[in-house]
Amino acid sequence: METFGRGCLYIIVAFALLFLLAIITQSHINIPWIIAIPLMILAFWIAKKKTDEKNQ
Repeated sequence: METFGRGCLYIIVAFALLFLLAIITQSHINIPWIIAIPLMILAFWIAKKKTDEKNQ
């Protein structure tokens, strides 16, 4: 459960950073699914790695 929460946190932070970047540049940011899905998988993989390191 901790991994899921950490992964969701990483994704929310990434979206917030993209939102701030869009506000600063006053533009629209479109990310295709072919790029977004692997990035979400990467976020959960990093979260799992961090959780495993914490539990050792």
